[in-house]
Amino acid sequence: MRAALVEEVGALPVVADVPELEPGPGEALVRIEAACLSPVELYISSGQFFDGPPRLPYVPGVEGAGVVEAGDELAPGTRVRVEYVHPGYGRDGALAQYALVPERPDGERRESQALAIPLADHMDAVSGAALGASAWTALMILQRAEQAGARLEGAHVLVVGATGSVGQCALQLARSMGAARVIAAGRDPARLERARELGADTTVELAGARLAQRIAAASGGRLDVALEPLWGAPARTIMQALSDDGVHVNFGQVAGTDAELPSLPLRNQRISVVGHSGAWTTPEQRIEAFERIQSIAGSEGLTLDVEELSLDEVPAGWRRLQSSAGRKLVARPST
Repeated sequence: MRAALVEEVGALPVVADVPELEPGPGEALVRIEAACLSPVELYISSGQFFDGPPRLPYVPGVEGAGVVEAGDELAPGTRVRVEYVHPGYGRDGALAQYALVPERPDGERRESQALAIPLADHMDAVSGAALGASAWTALMILQRAEQAGARLEGAHVLVVGATGSVGQCALQLARSMGAARVIAAGRDPARLERARELGADTTVELAGARLAQRIAAASGGRLDVALEPLWGAPARTIMQALSDDGVHVNFGQVAGTDAELPSLPLRNQRISVVGHSGAWTTPEQRIEAFERIQSIAGSEGLTLDVEELSLDEVPAGWRRLQSSAGRKLVARPST
């Protein structure tokens, strides 16, 4: 069979012939119809990921979707979403014509967890693959805000990184969960216009001076929740824009691993600062979140900008991912 293969740390994957797969006890063989290229793959393949260098060679692909061909418990023909946390640490991923996945969630070792989730009838393979991690991450950071005391019903919510896939999902989910005003923030003006089309009330460009003041103006003088994947210096600025008892949720470190926490918002405005990492969620939490995403997508709709690639285009797509592709890149290995 053919697969994308990471053979060297820091190198682009190559498309190669690899041995055919045989499922073992408790495993399903899945014919992959769609598999995503995800930013976390870049960190894993670089050797700088917190789990250390990956075991070479390996097939990347954190998430995908396809059809069960053989298994002990999952019947042939069952349509499933597959997830791997993380490929390269004892398991191969989904960027191949076929993949092996445990039929029951495997949470034994965090770095090599894998699971299969049946797809709803209304969920096609591309949507099942693409909406997965992006949508359930968005859902979980909104739930994290609620756990920290935020009330989303009627809230004013800032989504930083609204030009990316998680941000696109977050602004739509915030609206579906009752937010009264959604502010989209990002660096690309064209993509910010797309955020308006997806339901943002207004937008803020991150570049430029007086960011805190511009956020405050866009939020109508009230900001209850801020969701941001940047950390670093922008996090401090965003915290200063929060209203009393506001909640700041960080879910990434694009702008740096350290941020200087301002004292006044913490004390005088009583803001809460919390974090979220998908790497530390359990298989059961991911299954629950994705089932809710499938329900929302079926009843209210959930849009994510996707670009489809062939398996042979994966190396070029990987290179685009390094400079932000602007949309979810989804390979179709079986076509």
